[in-house]
Amino acid sequence: MLDWYYCGMTAETITTSLKLPADIYEAIKAEAAADHRSINAAIVVALSEHVHRRQRATRVAEIGAEIADRHSELLRRLAQ
Repeated sequence: MLDWYYCGMTAETITTSLKLPADIYEAIKAEAAADHRSINAAIVVALSEHVHRRQRATRVAEIGAEIADRHSELLRRLAQ
């Protein structure tokens, strides 16, 4: 998922700054330390995982809608 990051950040990167609540910062800092990562790496991993989960959820919903549409008559009969 994040091979580029573990290989010295060879992919294009964008520098940005974040304003985080102190409790979120401390939680990320603790996770980073536990995983032997920098705080930046922990944030990149967390954001990447979040984006991938949302993309997957969207795709699952699309597939569900396709199945429901394709098999609507069968589903209607089963519901009776």
